[in-house]
Amino acid sequence: MLTIPGGASGSISGSNLCVYVFLFQQYLINNPYTMNLLESDEILKRNDKITSFVLVNPDQVDDDDVDIFVVKSPGLSPFTRHNETKASSLDEPAETSQDANSGSKPSATIRSMTQLCDTCYNALNYFGYHADLHKTTGKEAMEGLPPACLLHNGAKTLQDGEDARCHLCIFLMANLRVKRLAMESIDESNIEMCWQSGPAPNRLHFALTHRGHPRAAKNYWNILKLQIWPFSEFDKALFGMTEGKGMERHPTTESEQTRDNALEWLKRCQTNEDGKHNQCNNTASRDWLPTRLLDVKSAIETSMVKLVTPLDTPRDFEQEREYITLSHCWGEWGASQLPVLTTGNIAERLREGVSISLLPKTFADAIKAASWFKVRWLWIDSLCILQDSKEDWQRESIMMYDVYKNALLNISADDSPDGRFGCFRNRDPLAVFPMYISFNGQESWKCWLTPDTHGVFDSITKSSLAKRGWVFQERQLSRRVLHFTSHELMWECCAEAPYFASETFPGGTPFKSVFNGNPKFQTRTKLNVAPDTSPELYKAWNTIYKEYSGKIFSHVQDRLVALSGLAQEFEAALPDDTYLAGIWRSTLPQSLLWQSSGDSSPVGSTGSYIAPTWSWLSIAGPVSPSALDYSGSTYSLVDIVDATTTPVFPAKPTASLKDASITMRCFMRPVEVRPDYEKKPWYMLAMGGGKTHKLSIKEEDGTEAFCVSNFHSDAFDFSFDIEWDEDMENGPDVVAGYFVPLIMRKPTEYESLCIGGLLVEPVGDGPKATYKRIGLLTVYGSHCQRVKYMATHSDKDEAEQKWDHLLKCLRATHESSEKLKDDKEEDSSECESCAEKEDSEERVLTEKLESLKVGESDEDRAQIDLGSIDATERLYALDGVVGSELQSMFEKLSLKEIKLI
Repeated sequence: MLTIPGGASGSISGSNLCVYVFLFQQYLINNPYTMNLLESDEILKRNDKITSFVLVNPDQVDDDDVDIFVVKSPGLSPFTRHNETKASSLDEPAETSQDANSGSKPSATIRSMTQLCDTCYNALNYFGYHADLHKTTGKEAMEGLPPACLLHNGAKTLQDGEDARCHLCIFLMANLRVKRLAMESIDESNIEMCWQSGPAPNRLHFALTHRGHPRAAKNYWNILKLQIWPFSEFDKALFGMTEGKGMERHPTTESEQTRDNALEWLKRCQTNEDGKHNQCNNTASRDWLPTRLLDVKSAIETSMVKLVTPLDTPRDFEQEREYITLSHCWGEWGASQLPVLTTGNIAERLREGVSISLLPKTFADAIKAASWFKVRWLWIDSLCILQDSKEDWQRESIMMYDVYKNALLNISADDSPDGRFGCFRNRDPLAVFPMYISFNGQESWKCWLTPDTHGVFDSITKSSLAKRGWVFQERQLSRRVLHFTSHELMWECCAEAPYFASETFPGGTPFKSVFNGNPKFQTRTKLNVAPDTSPELYKAWNTIYKEYSGKIFSHVQDRLVALSGLAQEFEAALPDDTYLAGIWRSTLPQSLLWQSSGDSSPVGSTGSYIAPTWSWLSIAGPVSPSALDYSGSTYSLVDIVDATTTPVFPAKPTASLKDASITMRCFMRPVEVRPDYEKKPWYMLAMGGGKTHKLSIKEEDGTEAFCVSNFHSDAFDFSFDIEWDEDMENGPDVVAGYFVPLIMRKPTEYESLCIGGLLVEPVGDGPKATYKRIGLLTVYGSHCQRVKYMATHSDKDEAEQKWDHLLKCLRATHESSEKLKDDKEEDSSECESCAEKEDSEERVLTEKLESLKVGESDEDRAQIDLGSIDATERLYALDGVVGSELQSMFEKLSLKEIKLI
């Protein structure tokens, strides 16, 4: 039994792996009230079963739960007090020295420029001790010392820490508010702090583990990561502190300092001193103005917001032409409560205006923010487009490209689910103030702590506004965006490198990835490029539509028109190409091979035409583009005869459509896919088995020729685009249709032949065969031959025997080089054995089939240049010259002309 000063005791039994320890700090040793307490490393030395430190209060200790616990006497953790919202200089905490020859154990004490609660102080001190020990004694000494500790046991200590102005607790609470997590859930969980073990970890991770479940990978949710910025590499300038300029943060984003930051960001972008903001300042239509605008100057002076039409009052725009736009969420409330512009009130809005007091808070805040920039005009969709006029909406909606492209900047109300919540936010200033700490151990080091890239950008990318389809285009088209988030303002523009600035990082940061990997496309792609770099534009387009496809629309029929502005942007950069309902003509047929996710389905019946089934815009939900292959290893198998769209507005072919179709000459094979939805035990996956999906390859009359299973091999892949009944738990048991091969990839050293195409089904009884897309199908290896050829014999046993011979003869056309090499010796020995057993008739058949071989090496295959062969001849080009004997036993698919709608 070990008795610890403070009235607590516990046995050193080593039976429990989770040990509750009140971590002891080096600075407390010299405190007269705690002279007899053990040092951290002494605790570990006495009990090697300790795997984690859990910080508890003396009155929370349960003797049955612990092996050992150390209780410190009451009192505050020491910290260097500074103004928590303003630092005019970095008065670094005084460092203590330690004699390296004293023989004392490694330990660390932290000093913080801002306040820390006991719990967070102790956790950070242990982190410093852990890193210091790793630096000074090496990895071997770390065995049994976990790079983790419990931080908060529920919500109360976290909230108490925030109330007590603990900087780390404020970081955590700000992050939880972004995620909109209920404190009831936090109260049922532990918050752990962990890091990658090593001498110089670059992040601190904070995770929730629910106390009602075992601590395991599935019960470990990372909620925040703090980036560690070593002071030796990143000085105070990273956070906007320079000579003669302090580091200030204010308790509201409506402050003058916030305004000054925004003005500085715009100035930096417009002056373009580093030459990276050319796209931000490129306005080909500088004289263009929207149909209607709101008068900001009048609103500030009179509290009445007047509507102005530039065509009717051109003098008002002679000197002041710049305007700002607003991106906001309507929400359910806004759909019925917003004071929208209508045919009934437009005359009054033009003559007298509407009182600011009658506008929702988001609109009023946007007017104030616009006034920061001395810009007179503001554009808000619901106040500048007649909401009860279909004709006006159609005319204005197709001008969104010009509206956002030509605006000075866009105000983005990211944290407002509807107009009632406003743009500005009250906040704790420490939420955007870097935490400075120093560790004094065997080796002293200093660093800054801030949220990492996800912690910074989740307030934008995970916001309600970011989920909206229209807003996606607004952000991408705007030259500059000023984001109003839950706790700070952020700046985004079209600078060549991924560029941003925020109140935490007024000058930006060296983050390798910004906006969670989805910055404005202009930062990744130059639109004024040479023709030979157009593949980069197509890849950029694929990235855009992958993200766009998952966005939400109140009206699904807006899916095309809400993307039309971006399509116009790319259309200008691709003058020799044609836009076809979300796809580019020159990328056919590869671009037809997009794949819908399991949660996606056709848009369904809306009463109006939206998009053809071959376009990803016909799907409501996320889709994945087909990777466009420019390496020369993917070949088209179809001849695109015609591809047309009929737009609602002929002058805007990228917007809404009346009709669209693609006519092609292609091959078709009847097939039937039977999915396997049954859940399989883990050991089946471990043995190479899994889902037993089946592909039935049929003859023209509908009878089954083969049934292929992919239980133990990758024989085929598929996905469906069809809707199924709600009473179906997983999906349809059988999907029947036609397989249309679109592309082929030649075998390589490690990959077999691949043929990918569409699953289609017939539609109507018109003069031309018309089909609609219902899914995707990709076939691999020898199964490609099963699709390409049909046996002429009705006897299944005889046909299968001849199939075996055919596949052996043609294996060089579908097997990988590695597979051919591995099978060579085995095939040689089998052939010798078979030759003795085969009768004369079989040997004659074998010789005839062998004579049709095209070789068994990469060199033989490389001699066939598929690129110089007509697309509809490539499917059989690798199989050599088909003689009369092969013709009599197997038939090729016939070429057909079909229309996809």
